[in-house]
Amino acid sequence: MTELTALVIGGNGGMGLSVTRALLTSGYKVGATVSSADTLFAFTKACPDCAAVEVADLARSEDLKTPVERLIHNLGSLNAVIICAAVAPFAPAETTSLDVFRRTMEINCLSNLAVYQACLPALRRTKGRIILTGSWSGVVATPMMASYVASKFALEGMVDVMRQEAGAWGVEVVLVQPGALDTQMMRRSQASLAKVIAELPGDEAALYGRLYRQMKYRADEGLAAQKYTSPDIVASIVVHALKAEKPETRYPVGSDAEFMCDMAGSRTDREIDAFILDMYRTAPPEIDEQSADAGAMAPSEEGS
Repeated sequence: MTELTALVIGGNGGMGLSVTRALLTSGYKVGATVSSADTLFAFTKACPDCAAVEVADLARSEDLKTPVERLIHNLGSLNAVIICAAVAPFAPAETTSLDVFRRTMEINCLSNLAVYQACLPALRRTKGRIILTGSWSGVVATPMMASYVASKFALEGMVDVMRQEAGAWGVEVVLVQPGALDTQMMRRSQASLAKVIAELPGDEAALYGRLYRQMKYRADEGLAAQKYTSPDIVASIVVHALKAEKPETRYPVGSDAEFMCDMAGSRTDREIDAFILDMYRTAPPEIDEQSADAGAMAPSEEGS
C-alpha cells in the first residue's frame, strides 16, 4: 500500500503541532512549515518523525511557492494539505493601522491561496484533500477584531470557489471552523491585551475602553472556566475529514463555533448585531446569561 503523505502549514503553532502529531500517529509521512528559524529547533524536537521541515513566512505569500514545492518533492507525492496558521490582532476598526490590516489579510487569506496554487497540481494527481482553517469569526462579526473578521470572511468565500473548481479533479476542499482554542498563543494574547488596555491613550480609552475591557473579561472568563477547545480536538476532526469517504464542506469545532455558525444561518443581521453588542454592553463582573450559556468567546489565534 502506498504511504499517505501530508503537508502541514504552520506546524509550530498550537493547532499545527496537534495536527502534525495526529497525522504522524495515523501513519502519514508529514512535511511541515514553521514560521521562523527560531521555532525550527523546538518543532523538530516536538515532532522528530516529521520527514521534512521548511521555514516559511506566511506574511510574504509570493515567496511560499519555493519552500512548499521543496516539501512536496521531499515527500514524493501529496495526499493532504492542512493550513493551520493565522494571526488575530485586536483593535477597533477606526484605529487599526492599514499595515496591520494588510498583514492580517496576507497571513490569514492570501497565504492560503498561495499554498493552494503551489499544491493543487500534486493534489490533482492523487485526488487529495486540502483543509483550511477558518473560524466562527468568518460567519459572525465581533467588535475589536476587524482585520481578523475580514480575513476569515474572505477565506470563507475563497474556499467555496476552490471547492467548486478543484472538485472537477476529485480534490476535496474542506474548511474547519474552530472556536477559541486553548493554546499558549491564546494565553500570550490575553497578556498582551492587558498591556494594551493599561497603555490606551486617553481619547481611545474614552471611546473604546469599555469594549477592550469587556473583550478581555470574556476571554479571561472562558480560560478560567476551561471553555476553550483543545487543539487536539481540532486535530481529530482534521484526521476524520481526511479519512471520510465524502467529508463535510465545513466543520465547526467547539460549542462556541457550533452556536455561532448556527446563529449565522438562522438569524437576521440585526438580530446577530443585537446579540453580539449585548455581550459587549455587559460590564464586568456581570455577564449576560444567554451569551454565557452559548459559550461565546473571543476568537483565538491558530498560530503562525
